[in-house]
Amino acid sequence: MPTAATANWTLTGLQSLTRCGGLEVSLDLSRPAAGLTISAETSPRSVDHLLGLDLAANCPPSDHWLRGPDITAVYEPADARHLRATAMWRQHACDATIAARDAIATWELIASAQTSLLDSEPAVSVIADIAADEVRWLAAASQADDWSALTSAKTLPAQATAVLALRSTGSAVLVAPHPDDAPRLDATWNQGRLRLAWRLFTRQLEKGVLLRSRVLAACGPAADTTWTARLLAEFHAAPPPLST
Repeated sequence: MPTAATANWTLTGLQSLTRCGGLEVSLDLSRPAAGLTISAETSPRSVDHLLGLDLAANCPPSDHWLRGPDITAVYEPADARHLRATAMWRQHACDATIAARDAIATWELIASAQTSLLDSEPAVSVIADIAADEVRWLAAASQADDWSALTSAKTLPAQATAVLALRSTGSAVLVAPHPDDAPRLDATWNQGRLRLAWRLFTRQLEKGVLLRSRVLAACGPAADTTWTARLLAEFHAAPPPLST
């Protein structure tokens, strides 16, 4: 089976691997809903899933490629929607000079959808399944340092624009969609696991129209979370991608 590699990823068939700091990351393109499977050297039994793309149907990619920091796959579920979805998982630079416990690993999922029908329902979801001992959320994208703690209700409000999971191991995970996309959030926090599903493309899709959305995910230290404000500011200011 041929293997392709860049400075960011190693891709063998539909299986890809990468590392950042003390994190091991794998991506199975045949299971897009699982997204990035992330485990830490310090706690190998604790596995997170970030930036999964739930197409509401199982299908292998009809095409895929590796280019620089990006792995791209095209999915065409065999259902009545005639949806063609493209997922691009992008790994941002990881500073290898920082100690593993303080390294910040950042990824981005750029998802797009189009259809061959005159009119179709294109909704897909970007999902995450994260270990979390404490959960915080932002109500406004412009207030990246004004986190609210999730109460005992264990239910995130629909207006949450970013979510931060803190763990007793000293690590934290940030997940946030781009504020221009205004997706709908469904979330549960139970028995130490936080499950997020941001529903994208909730309006009808017409033939010839391309919808695109971006979601950010990052792992970093929990002791000092000022890195989250920097990442969110950079993400919000980044121009939209020209293509996937």
